[in-house]
Amino acid sequence: MIFLYAALGGFFGGFLRWSLAQLFPGKRATLAANTLACLAGGFFVSLDLPHLYTVLLIAGFCGALSTWSTLAKELGQLLNEKKWWPMLGYLSLTFALGYSAVFLGMRF
Repeated sequence: MIFLYAALGGFFGGFLRWSLAQLFPGKRATLAANTLACLAGGFFVSLDLPHLYTVLLIAGFCGALSTWSTLAKELGQLLNEKKWWPMLGYLSLTFALGYSAVFLGMRF
């Protein structure tokens, strides 16, 4: 049963991630997806949900929406191109927005 809940949440999170990639070019889609996943994750963590809903919403939905592998690829490309400051800026912005989004999500 847990697998089905995770898969269902993953379907919707993955679809939203794909939709963001269609709306925003490149790194903007990654940043938007990761920030939104952090916001949603913070909100869901603050709720007292049964275990299956936690699996559905956090592991499934937020896990599929966030795209840390794409972030690593994009940061790696910037490193390979020796674009140190843009890489540090992108990484810093990602962390700042992510932490802020979790904090904000927990306050709703």
